[in-house]
Order: sequence, then C-alpha cells, then structure tokens
Amino acid sequence: MNKILILLLFPILVFSQNIKGKVTNSNNEPIEGASVYLDGTTIGTLSDSNGLFEISASNKYNTLLIVRFLGYEDIIVSNPYEKDFYTFILVPKTNEIETVLVVKDGFTRKQKMQLFKEQFLGVTKYGKACKILNEDAIDFNYDLDTFLFTATSSEPIKVENPELGYIIEFDLHNFYVKFNFKTIKPGFAIESMYLGTAKYTDISTEDKIIKNRKDVYLGSSMHLFKSVIDNSWSPKGFILYEGKFSVNPNHYFKVAKANDLYEVTVTETNKNAGLNLGGISRKGFYADFNLLYTKKRQSRVVFKTETFFIDNFGNTTHRDQIIFGGDIGQQKVGNTLPLNFELEITEK
Repeated sequence: MNKILILLLFPILVFSQNIKGKVTNSNNEPIEGASVYLDGTTIGTLSDSNGLFEISASNKYNTLLIVRFLGYEDIIVSNPYEKDFYTFILVPKTNEIETVLVVKDGFTRKQKMQLFKEQFLGVTKYGKACKILNEDAIDFNYDLDTFLFTATSSEPIKVENPELGYIIEFDLHNFYVKFNFKTIKPGFAIESMYLGTAKYTDISTEDKIIKNRKDVYLGSSMHLFKSVIDNSWSPKGFILYEGKFSVNPNHYFKVAKANDLYEVTVTETNKNAGLNLGGISRKGFYADFNLLYTKKRQSRVVFKTETFFIDNFGNTTHRDQIIFGGDIGQQKVGNTLPLNFELEITEK
C-alpha cells in the first residue's frame, strides 16, 4: 500500500551574518540561560548573565530563530536577519490545567507509542537506534469516527540518536497518522505527517559517527536535490522514472541560478484529470516521479508545486508540497541531519 510522508522542516541557506540581542522579562530584568537557536541546525547559544547572546554562523540561513526558556512562552522569528540587534521580552506561560478525556479505543499506550515511534523516528537502523528520553510528555488520541491517530507533547521531544551523534529537541506542532478503518498497524497507514521545529546538539565526532552521517546523506532528499542542481544523475546515483520508463531529468527540471539559490521549475506529468494515486490529491499542479538510487533503493516523489528553490547543499523550500514515498519516505527524524550538516563536514 502506498503511504505519504509530509515533512515540514529545514528551510534554506543564503549568505553570512551574525545574530545579536538581549533576553529579558517584562520587568526588563535580564534572563540568563535562555536557549536561542536557528531551527533545524546545530547553531545556537545561551544568553549570558546580562541576557545578551550572539549567534555566529559562517552562512546566513533562511530559517526560524527560536528563543526558549523554561516557564515562558517561546518566541519565533521568521526572519532572524531583519534587525541588527534584538530585544526579546519573554512572557510567562499561563498555568492552564489540561482536561484529559479518556476514550476507550481498544488500543494500549504501548501500541500507540510503537506506532508513534515508527512514524516519527522511522524504521531504518538509525530510526530504531533512537531513544525518546521523555516519553511521558507525549499524549495520544485515536478518533474512532475518522480513524485519525494524533500525538501532542507538553514539552519538546528529546531524542537521542547515538548512531548519528545528535541530541534532537523536537518541538512537535502537529502529528497524525491516517487510516481507512480501525487499526493501529503501520502497514495500513495511508498518510502520515509531522511538523515542528528542531534543535540539534552535536554529541560525537568519532570517525564512525561521521561515516554514518555520510551514509544517511547518500540517497536522502538532500542528496537528491543536490543532484538536481548539479545535474549529476547517473546509474551510480539517482535515476529518474516517469512511471516504468527512465527519462531525461533535463526534460522535467529546469534549473536557473537565482542569487545565492537555484530556482527549479518542474514539468507537469500524468495529466489524466481526476486521478488520486496513493492518497495524493491531483488538484492543482502535479508531477509524479519514481526514483532509483544505486539501482537498488526505490522512492517516489510528487511535486505539488511548479517552482521551488534549492540551496548549494540540497535544502529546499516548499517542503510541504514535495511529498516522498518509498525509501526516502521512510527516512524520518531518525535519519535527519541538521540544516548545516554539509557545512560541518566541509569544515572538519
């Protein structure tokens, strides 16, 4: 059965600039130890005793800036480079008592946690190696009318990935798995999605870890999009198919340099109106391809956008409109690398 994975993470890179500012409370008192970081990267810092912080990065990333401190509401800045200096005033969280409605749905918490781990962390060797360090913070719900399984978390989900040498703090904004009938078995899922922001902490730089990171990168979506802008398709890398037939990627992807990015225009495919393949809506723009990596690993990619942008490292915009299945679709949080991954490897 075809499955859909929608992954909304990791925007794009442009050019260099540092980020400076101060974190205070509503009384203008400095807050020490507030976490300030760029979403989806290992780039971040803590505010000092005067509430001051400075993030140094050799590149300027078009991603979110997150400010977080226990007991206060998070601050999210969509354009971190809009100002030369920021003053962030944190607001205490309101103490709301959550009402938990317990509905008997026939599934145990153990079963639900297993489904969540498979759909959130993945079932690859890297996903299976991950450990969630605060499972008790996660709540589940199964809607018996819509067969929709959802998860929420009262705090960022802390994931230890020993094979890739990262601690990931994932602030879960949305998570669901959709079924067509009452079941919790992953094999019957027709659609899944997770959405949130993530902070990566590098905990190991051993040779084995570096090797594993490169292994994860090869055949990933980042690697695919790097192949698109480099026009480096080959039998030893990615081969593009429309249906069962291999095709010339240059007929379907037009790449043009756009300042520090690459603008990619996709040619529409499978123009038979009204079809719905694998649960993916055919409304609007639609381009559907199969992929083969090293003649072994099969994936599917559907573009719901005609135009998107790629940076020099293979990070893309419009991630919510680029949908993967197959091998790449199985590469979930356990297989993710931070946005600045290739930059780290280059600098070592």
